[in-house]
Amino acid sequence: MNFALAFVATMALMVTSADAQTQSVKGINYVNAGIGIGTFGFNGTGGLPVTIGYDRGITDQISVGAYLGMVRTKYAYDYKYKYTIFGVRGSYHFNELLEIENPKIDLYGGVAINYRNYTLKYDVEGVHQKYSGSTVGVGIHAGGRYFFTEQFGAYAELGYGISPLQLGAVLKF
Repeated sequence: MNFALAFVATMALMVTSADAQTQSVKGINYVNAGIGIGTFGFNGTGGLPVTIGYDRGITDQISVGAYLGMVRTKYAYDYKYKYTIFGVRGSYHFNELLEIENPKIDLYGGVAINYRNYTLKYDVEGVHQKYSGSTVGVGIHAGGRYFFTEQFGAYAELGYGISPLQLGAVLKF
């Protein structure tokens, strides 16, 4: 929670007036690649959630896209856990609503429909055990992008996906 508060405060400090008008996301493509901090699956050793996503602006403030995330972890007694999530999502970009005129900043939030799959494998007294399952659900996200150049930047995103917090790089084209 403290990180979320620090993130919002940092983004607020970066919101400065620029001579450009508020940018539209219509026709813009974003590709995010990052890592997750924490996971919604089991906890163990060696598991670092990785994510990749694509969004395309379809109106001045709305984008749609897809994403994929995965994490693998190991536990004592050779327990192995794999958690994968795939989803489609829609985002509302808040720059115009919040009167953010800095073209380096993109604040957004939205909803997603997720497909989640997990597999748990382990051996008990020489007998191999395997459990797996899947669900379909709804997720939410809120994030921000900061662009160092016109096409390259960093992003942070809070939400219910592969992990509660994702950090990474973003390309815009």
